[in-house]
Amino acid sequence: MTDQQDRPWMEEQTNDWHAYITGTCSIEESTRLEKLLLEDEQALMLYLVALEQLESTLEEHSAWMDTERFTDQVMAVLPNIEAEPSQIMFKKRRWFEKPVFHYVIAASLTLILLSSGAFDKMMPQTGNKPVPSKERVSYSEEVMQATTTWLDKLKP
Repeated sequence: MTDQQDRPWMEEQTNDWHAYITGTCSIEESTRLEKLLLEDEQALMLYLVALEQLESTLEEHSAWMDTERFTDQVMAVLPNIEAEPSQIMFKKRRWFEKPVFHYVIAASLTLILLSSGAFDKMMPQTGNKPVPSKERVSYSEEVMQATTTWLDKLKP
């Protein structure tokens, strides 16, 4: 490449910056110019000069880009989609996937455990009176005692 092509900040190539600012240059050209903006201060200065030259044009362009008008244009381009009831598919839940089924199972298990006395065994009692917490042996101690007695039986 020649020195002329690599330096768009030269006076003859201000048209490149004008095309870059207005968005009319190719993608490759805009990539090259962006790289130059990052690497060269003189290119940045020429870009700012070109931006000042196009300031009035850009103000007219920004006024032209009315948001409501833009939205109307986008909506006009979109295809008109009307959902028909036959096109909409609803997935029907099976009876065992419904939350009510799970609540009924949980309530049934709770009633079975209550009626069998499984929860009564968790609270140690002497006669009909519950054992105070200070006198109560913890579950971990009971497991440890059972394990040690089992190990003592295994010893010769």
